[in-house]
Amino acid sequence: MSKKSLLKPIIILCAVLMVLAGSAFLSASILTHAKNDKLLKTSEYNCVFLSMFPIDTFREEDFSHYRGDDVLLLKYEIPSYQILKRYLKDVKLSENEMHSVYLGIDPRKVSAGQILELHEAFPEVTFEVFPAYRRLSDWMKEWHFEKTYNAYLDLTEKLFDQDFIHVYSFFAQEWLIADDANYEKGNLVTEHVAGKIYVYADVAHHSIFTKQNIASVFDSFSRLLTETKKNGYNFPDLSSWDVVLFGDSIIGNYVNHDSIPGLLSAMTGARTYNCGWGGASASGTEASSGNNVINAYLTKDLSSIPAEIAARDGIQKRLEDESKASGQKLLFVLHYGINDYLNGRLLDNANDPLDAETFCGAMRKMIETLQENRPDAQILLIVPNAITCFEYGSRVHGENGAPLSDYADAILRIASEYGLPVQDDYHDVIFNEIAADYLEGEIHPNEYGRYMITKELIRRISELHP
Repeated sequence: MSKKSLLKPIIILCAVLMVLAGSAFLSASILTHAKNDKLLKTSEYNCVFLSMFPIDTFREEDFSHYRGDDVLLLKYEIPSYQILKRYLKDVKLSENEMHSVYLGIDPRKVSAGQILELHEAFPEVTFEVFPAYRRLSDWMKEWHFEKTYNAYLDLTEKLFDQDFIHVYSFFAQEWLIADDANYEKGNLVTEHVAGKIYVYADVAHHSIFTKQNIASVFDSFSRLLTETKKNGYNFPDLSSWDVVLFGDSIIGNYVNHDSIPGLLSAMTGARTYNCGWGGASASGTEASSGNNVINAYLTKDLSSIPAEIAARDGIQKRLEDESKASGQKLLFVLHYGINDYLNGRLLDNANDPLDAETFCGAMRKMIETLQENRPDAQILLIVPNAITCFEYGSRVHGENGAPLSDYADAILRIASEYGLPVQDDYHDVIFNEIAADYLEGEIHPNEYGRYMITKELIRRISELHP
């Protein structure tokens, strides 16, 4: 038999297999849509989440706990505007009294005009619009980079100030899209991150686009994309460093990848030890004071530190690892000042520069104690971030207190006095003008704030020399 004779049946077979495969796919798609149609029409809910990207890690209990919503999470990646329109028609037919409609939107597939068309059927219902928060690495692979960026910008600009429509900036937030540890697979975020996204998705937080922030958000997003495309997005290898961080709640109130020590380790390979204690001041004689925690570490006596405090686990881990630290460079980081301000502690004692009841005296004493006991180590001071409460830290507490800015300036002076490197978060990272965007509450940095503090810390450490 000739080759030509053999080729014809093979081509026919391939065509038949392709038809069968297409039919199977079509049948599965029909069944999926039928199932989703029924779910949307017959379920009881006052809130629905429809998305063009995966939302499997969002939890129904969060909607109930934080907002009192009975949500229907449709965990199906909607492929097109037409399917999204079909599903919202089903929502309308359900006759549920809707409170909110959450939409995970791919701006490459759905336009602002189409979302406005969908909203016409729900004029009194709030549409919470999440443009897809794609990984930064996916942005770098984007063939139609400018076209996609403009699609995000166009959708946002035409929707953010519409009545009953909120648009959120998660897609532009570096802490989320640049950190692959925030994703399980593809663009599915971890359950922890999904929870944070949901909690920050309301008008009380700063992830919502407003007239005041839209230009600055897109400006910083554009810079991030442009700089990454030009120079890549890489952090130095700091695996030769052991970094022990003493401080207050900004260090100690967070664990693992949520914390500044955890981020530092994940991003650079440094071995980090979280020795923070929420509520700690540098000054004073409390067990939580900076000098007492450092003395507990140096004497290996942790009896004064409760089991639930991060400092206890951090010091214990450091003591266990010290025998493995051969060849490692050691860095102590001191992060204090906010609680000294809140407690109205005296800044300095002219007659006793090492008076640990004063802020400056306590800082000097910590530095000198570490230098005496660990002369091989380096010390880096961090000036804490700006806060928004108490008139941005300008209100003085107690007879001996001072504005927060005075405590910040005091750290800069002490760093100069001892010739130490210093990271100035108060003036350079989270300062008064932008503090609200980087804080959860009025004092503590949010995920974005902690990420930016860690980025600056990485830069400072990479500049150090043994």
